[in-house]
Amino acid sequence: MTENTKEDQENGAIPLDAVMELERADIAIDFGQSDFKSTSELEPRAFEELQLRARNACRRLLDDPLSDVMLLDCPEESVDPISFACDLLKSLGSKQIKSLLSPSKKELFESADGSGLLKTFKGVLVLPCALFSDHQKWVLKIRSALKDNPDLKLLIAGDSVDLALLEALWPGLDCALRADTDLEFQSPGGAFLVGGLIRSWRAEGIKDCSRDAVILLCSLLSRLAGDRRYIALPIRRMKALLREASAFENGQVVSSRSLLKAVGASDYRLNFDSKAALRDHRDSQILIATQGTEVGQINGLSVIETAGTSYVYGEPVRITASMRAGGDGEVVDIERKAELAGQIHAKAMMIINGFLSREFGTISPLPATASLVFEQSYTEIDGDSASLTGLCAVLSCFADLPIRQDLAVTGAVDQLGDVQPVGGVNEKIEGFFRICRLHGLTGTQGVVIPISCVPQLVLRPSVLKAVREGKFHIYTVSHVTGAMRILTGVEWGDPQTENTIAWRISDRLDQISNRDAGHAWWHFW
Repeated sequence: MTENTKEDQENGAIPLDAVMELERADIAIDFGQSDFKSTSELEPRAFEELQLRARNACRRLLDDPLSDVMLLDCPEESVDPISFACDLLKSLGSKQIKSLLSPSKKELFESADGSGLLKTFKGVLVLPCALFSDHQKWVLKIRSALKDNPDLKLLIAGDSVDLALLEALWPGLDCALRADTDLEFQSPGGAFLVGGLIRSWRAEGIKDCSRDAVILLCSLLSRLAGDRRYIALPIRRMKALLREASAFENGQVVSSRSLLKAVGASDYRLNFDSKAALRDHRDSQILIATQGTEVGQINGLSVIETAGTSYVYGEPVRITASMRAGGDGEVVDIERKAELAGQIHAKAMMIINGFLSREFGTISPLPATASLVFEQSYTEIDGDSASLTGLCAVLSCFADLPIRQDLAVTGAVDQLGDVQPVGGVNEKIEGFFRICRLHGLTGTQGVVIPISCVPQLVLRPSVLKAVREGKFHIYTVSHVTGAMRILTGVEWGDPQTENTIAWRISDRLDQISNRDAGHAWWHFW
């Protein structure tokens, strides 16, 4: 597959309605050289040595006598802020370091000799940013202590939300040293990078890993990054997974099988809702067609976030559209009318109206009104990732053309019809694949996604195997006309070319506009 760019389309090299099918090689990931059998052959690499931004700021804090405060933006779900800050300072040779996770007021300001730690300590004091959220009145006292103790320096570590609150409480901190934590690195070279990190964690009960296990872990990290060109480094999550894999492994080196066991165990502990939804599909409690064709009905793709956890899974949703003559010529969003839609979803529906008006309502208002609904949806929905899906359902209804039910669609769309990227594409594809596999793979089923989402694809082995064997297909589009062509098998064309989609819609709208008012409504059809 070759990516079709906007420039190529404008130059006529690739049609606007081009549809491309991805092959297994199109979604392969390059982790660079990996000529090692296990991580025992690699040199250990410390996470803090990779942090060029943070190291630069720490070095400035230590060397500049006028710099007394540094803010370290460190997401707590990925890295322990206090330990990470201390490791950074130690790697730069600093010896006067003291960290306090939850210090008391007496410890900071009033020790046994009458002077607190802020007045007596000479070096870098590492404090969590959340401390200031709980004790906002301490800010003035700490600022005063910094002036009274010129040998004291503060390194405050925490996530961006807490740091933003601290800056509001402490005027002037916008001029203080500040650094971000690097949690994403390029995939090429990722095998050696991750392998070196694993090697450095042996003292924490983590065994060495085989090359295949490292590559598998890199794939998981690339998926977490949301882009296969990069790998994420959520250190806490990595260590927890590797500790569990080490417990499953009987030998001295963790194999890919043991790592898969750990991944499966973690998934099993959190996937109750996903399995329950699959059971509903099996028992026909949720109606999703994976074969045949229907007018005004299409399979959309959504992502479900499990409350209280970071577990997400894909769930297909049936979207239907209907049309009636008259009205204000707009698409009625039933979800919005029922107050079950968020603001972004409402915007997406307005964009659908904008495209229809631009294509078919420039001379006179549309003489027909459509309604759009997410079937069997009983909770609030939001996001614009179903706008392409909804637009295709409405166009199918206007053109009276059936849509393939063995395909599911995701993508945002603008008023010009250009398809825009969406998130959660891996979970969405896997969600529809599970339903297709449940109902029986026919060899024609698949998904339609934006071409700009191709770098996000890091799919599970079962989906990759089905793609390689031609049992499941992934099509990419850059414009709604391409999506309609693959869904209906009919070219978009123009209003003057017979039997194209544009002609069928224009002709039908003309019939509605010019119908004889003296005839009963059933004579029209």
